[in-house]
Amino acid sequence: MTAGLSLDIGQAKSFAIDANVAERGMALRRQAKAASPEQIRKTANDFESMFLEQMFNHMFATVPVNKTFGGGAGEETMRSFLVGAYAKQVTNGGGVGLSAAIAREMLRMQENANGDAR
Repeated sequence: MTAGLSLDIGQAKSFAIDANVAERGMALRRQAKAASPEQIRKTANDFESMFLEQMFNHMFATVPVNKTFGGGAGEETMRSFLVGAYAKQVTNGGGVGLSAAIAREMLRMQENANGDAR
């Protein structure tokens, strides 16, 4: 071992994790260079829809299954499709502003990756 250089296992893992994060960041920058505004908008909308679906799932977890239609496993399964449809409809109707913020940030990242930042 070189004098003055000693790493414990935790430090070595930390360096490996940092290298992996840096590598993924570079991959994201390469992808950002190639994304069209339509792709960015679609990705931002998809993310907002996924986020809202998660929020709605937590909200609907407290709502009991409606016994009028039989309830049970079938209704619980179909509820996930309903919640997904709600999330997409909210996003398509203008959303909560999350997709616009994500799209702006993605465009800013793309400009920085291309050297177009001002």
